[in-house]
Amino acid sequence: MNGLPVKHLLTATLLALLPTLHAADKRTTSSKPNICFLLADDLRADCLGALGHPIVKTPNIDKLVGDGFIFRNAYTLGSGASAVCIPSRQMILRGVSYFRIRQFRGEPGMPTLADTFRAAGYLSMRSGKPKNGDLEFDENVDGDDATGNADNLIQFVKTHAGKQPLFLYMAGHEPHDPQFATDEFYAMYQPSGMTVPVNFLPYHPFNNGAMTEPDEWRTLPWPRTKEDLQGKLARYYASTSYWDAQVGRLVEALKQAGQFDNTIFIVAGDNGLSLGEHGLLGKQNLYEHGGMHVPLIFAGPGIPKGDSKTFAYLMDIYPTLCELTGTGIPKKLDAKSLVPVITGKSAKVRDHMFNSYKECQRSIRDERWKMIRYPLINKTQLFDLQADPHEMTDVSEKPEHAGRIQELLAVLQSHQKQFGDKTPVLVVNPADPAWSPDMVSKTQGGKNSKLQCHTTN
Repeated sequence: MNGLPVKHLLTATLLALLPTLHAADKRTTSSKPNICFLLADDLRADCLGALGHPIVKTPNIDKLVGDGFIFRNAYTLGSGASAVCIPSRQMILRGVSYFRIRQFRGEPGMPTLADTFRAAGYLSMRSGKPKNGDLEFDENVDGDDATGNADNLIQFVKTHAGKQPLFLYMAGHEPHDPQFATDEFYAMYQPSGMTVPVNFLPYHPFNNGAMTEPDEWRTLPWPRTKEDLQGKLARYYASTSYWDAQVGRLVEALKQAGQFDNTIFIVAGDNGLSLGEHGLLGKQNLYEHGGMHVPLIFAGPGIPKGDSKTFAYLMDIYPTLCELTGTGIPKKLDAKSLVPVITGKSAKVRDHMFNSYKECQRSIRDERWKMIRYPLINKTQLFDLQADPHEMTDVSEKPEHAGRIQELLAVLQSHQKQFGDKTPVLVVNPADPAWSPDMVSKTQGGKNSKLQCHTTN
């Protein structure tokens, strides 16, 4: 593979050689493409112009990934803490489920994403959150906002471009609450023009175990109103557009350095976010327009224009980048390379999508059916996503679906075993599922432990 031009990485010749990519990398570093990983915070799966969003303006991302490969059903696996971003970013960097991160941390033969690409000859920089991020990157800084992070990475490009392949990781803060942007971007979105989701509710109809997480009680009062939500949507879109503008500056720096055509780009969100759907405002839920569903797009040399509904995890980015760059893939990863889907060799890498939140929520879905299980209140929801993509009609009580629920429950439990999740899906003494805003006083805020589930490993 020495001297193989980047533009032929995904040709038939490479496909014949894919099994050898798991061996020690033998290529010279000069033949490798740069990597630019653009990770937004709380970016919803639909919230890019390139993905068809009717309101938000993201011209730089749209142009960047217009000819890229889109994964429509990408997710972070889940979280054992209310700060869903932390395990999400760790899974990206380690390629294993959050249930097993502690088990594998520091184990010989389990390098992080940064370790792997450093060994392959890359010079790397991470700018963004968290401040104590993956220290194996050659440079670790936080620019505090998208402008600062873009400034840091632009200077890195100016200093090092062309000397060796670069790994740029823009690990942003936006559009996370409080949805920071500058005035010019806030002015782009007027609250009165914002469209409220079709499944908007003033509050969630039952206790899902996360009703008083900070995301839910700090940002808007209960019951939610459409007018309040419109204001939040306007700020969210403004922050997204602001982030997009700073991404555009980094892309321009790569062009000025003569490196744009030799760079693989990944655009993703670390987790999703509910914005009024089902009465929720956070990411501590397993609805499709909620906490775990994220955008994921690959673009750059050798990556064809495409669109897939295959199930993908964010942690799959790790082995996918390895395979796209001819870098050896570490063993023992839970993650799977998405290259077979990108190249058209395979239609999918998984049959089901498993997601989790603390010990109070588990879900499993296939191409049509989605089951959400709430163990602590002994509640099950079942949605037909083909007929009901907004999950507005729970059909779990219909007798004709009893067998399907049992089948999905068995699949869910097999995935729990696969990913190291030991949480029971049934408890002996379930809690009362009743919930309303009246159950939380203004002084309690998120301190009512009876309404919250506990952190898992």
